[in-house]
Amino acid sequence: MSSHVLAYRHRGLRVHYQHLPGPLTAIALVVRAGARLDGRHPGIAHMAEHMLFQGTTSLDQLALNRRAAELGGEHNADTGYEDISLTFEVFNEDVPEALALLAEQFYHTRVDRERFRKERRVVLDEVRSRADDPNDYLHTQAWCRFFGGALAHPVCGTSGTLNDMDADDVARFLRRGFVHANAVLSMVGGVSFDAARHAVRQHFRHGRGGPAPVAAPVVAGNTGRVRLRRFGGGQAYVSTMFEVVPNAREIVALGVALDLVGADPDSRLFQEVRERLGLGYDVSATLDWGPDWAVATVSASAGRAQLDRLLHTVAETCRRAADEGFAPDELHRARKKIRYRYASLAESRLNQALALAEGALSGFPTPAEAERIAARLSAADIEAAWRRALGSRTLTVILAG
Repeated sequence: MSSHVLAYRHRGLRVHYQHLPGPLTAIALVVRAGARLDGRHPGIAHMAEHMLFQGTTSLDQLALNRRAAELGGEHNADTGYEDISLTFEVFNEDVPEALALLAEQFYHTRVDRERFRKERRVVLDEVRSRADDPNDYLHTQAWCRFFGGALAHPVCGTSGTLNDMDADDVARFLRRGFVHANAVLSMVGGVSFDAARHAVRQHFRHGRGGPAPVAAPVVAGNTGRVRLRRFGGGQAYVSTMFEVVPNAREIVALGVALDLVGADPDSRLFQEVRERLGLGYDVSATLDWGPDWAVATVSASAGRAQLDRLLHTVAETCRRAADEGFAPDELHRARKKIRYRYASLAESRLNQALALAEGALSGFPTPAEAERIAARLSAADIEAAWRRALGSRTLTVILAG
């Protein structure tokens, strides 16, 4: 695959194109209108994502989804704290029609009151389902304590905030956020650049005006240790969050360190919690970021009677990695895994298209650039990033009983 990305602007809309030979092309239309921009209606970005599939001014819900099915492609959407992404993967010859459907959703989504009330019931059920899962509940509670301000709520909102919004609120949110200045369109696949550019000109010609909404600043929340009591049963759950310096080099280095410390079967925390001590089944390590924030999270679970031992094991494993550093064989395995992940990403048109668009919105490097950053990192760089994370603002949240 050619690593060369062609980028240009069309009526203020940023467009990225990358050629990958084959019969398919993936399209990602990413709008900086995620949960961070919810404002006084937490959960409204996620609700808006749902309404994108409930019909437009010219297509009702059934016609819209039938049209997507006729194209035979993978048509989906997702909402995070920074953006809403609309994705479509189709045969190369169907790219113009796929772009036409995405443009219809982007410009002309209709927030009908009856359909809004129906879809809100669906989202309320999703919120209840997440609250019933102890791991989801713990992550949500930890996140909403670690951050204040615009990040301090679940992407899906809560039952209360969802019931406080109406169809007009969602329509205003879409009009304000779904503007060319606030979006990136990326295409990765076999369609030619000329054909892709012509289709963009044809279907994204309206150029709804208006500046990009300004995201509220990130606010630091709680630190220390918090204990929650919500679920019965015999399990205890622990999640520790670490503030990370939000620049590309630090995030890539911290990602390598998390591979070494975290949840893979060869990692230190997995080996301590599951293999050596046999404390529990769930071990995870994640890294999330936006343009001006980043956070690493390490989580594990064990029987309630083993809570103190679990807390000690997680803290001691993280500390020992900072004190001792990483062995050459560990770093070799981590680098091989990183190379594999970037190679796997490069093979997936859809993931590559998403990475290009999201990176353009957040300022994060392209996958190829991030791979080059990872290749240049020394052991000292990776160890220093881990020590900085452990010495930063941290919060441990415990769910037991």
